[in-house]
Amino acid sequence: MRSFFVYYLKILWLIALAQQLTGSAIKTTSEKAYKKLMSLRSLAFEDCGSLYKVNYLNIDGCSKTPCPMARNSSVKVTVLFDDNGNGVSFLKHEVSWLFTYSTKAAVITPDPCDGDHHCLVSLAEGKSYWANIFVTPTLPIMRGNMKWEGLSETKQTLICFEVPVVITL
Repeated sequence: MRSFFVYYLKILWLIALAQQLTGSAIKTTSEKAYKKLMSLRSLAFEDCGSLYKVNYLNIDGCSKTPCPMARNSSVKVTVLFDDNGNGVSFLKHEVSWLFTYSTKAAVITPDPCDGDHHCLVSLAEGKSYWANIFVTPTLPIMRGNMKWEGLSETKQTLICFEVPVVITL
């Protein structure tokens, strides 16, 4: 029994030593694990040409796609993305409703998302932003997609995703 205890203590000591020697590697691994966990909790979406990886998407009132979007309502959208340490501080939104035979521009607030609106936040895991999309009362009651692009001040597409939606009364 004593030899098992000594063996166990040696293993713990080696683990502690390895953590001390590879502290940054462990931090990087824990950040990757956190991003993976967030992606598993994310609403399903399709990337449509993002420069930065979108790790998490939440649309209020939606737990699975297609997301129900009630006409004449405002819906909060929250996104967590990894800007690779580039210090993104501005996002201009271009959001469209894509239906079988038509495309309609969506109304987003705040737009742009910048330091004046407190909608873009720096986190250890990247950037988080929120915005509200207005579901106009003139949208057709049908299925389609919501295409969301976040552009830089120079109109470079930083993030882009599409989500299946269904417009309801």
